[in-house]
Amino acid sequence: MQLHRHGFKVMLCSLLLLMVALSAKAQTAQESDYTKYAGKIGPYAITLFVNVHSYGGEDAGYYYYNDRPQTKFTLKMIENEPNPKGFNKVVLNEYSPKGNHTGTFKGIIEGRGDGFYGTFTNGQGKKFEFNLMQQY
Repeated sequence: MQLHRHGFKVMLCSLLLLMVALSAKAQTAQESDYTKYAGKIGPYAITLFVNVHSYGGEDAGYYYYNDRPQTKFTLKMIENEPNPKGFNKVVLNEYSPKGNHTGTFKGIIEGRGDGFYGTFTNGQGKKFEFNLMQQY
């Protein structure tokens, strides 16, 4: 009976390790689709992850305020207009953790300068300039 229990424990541990490894690999692959930016919306420091290849209502990433990293806002790509000069005009809608539309980013994602900048309008209509730089 001891050998049987030991074999079961080894098999269970192996299965758990495999699940953790697969989960980490899936997360890494998913995160590799995003470009990381850091900077400010008005006076507020943020970190933003966006997939610049998203189009038409697709989930495009997320961001959080640096003083509240546990609260992530989802981003959906509403417009993505590439330009031959190497930048994209984008419109991203922001959604709260509860799924409410709470703001809109309108701006330029540079292909060569590694910046993302423009105007953020919150749910109350207040506008803030944002300026983010790509993080490596």
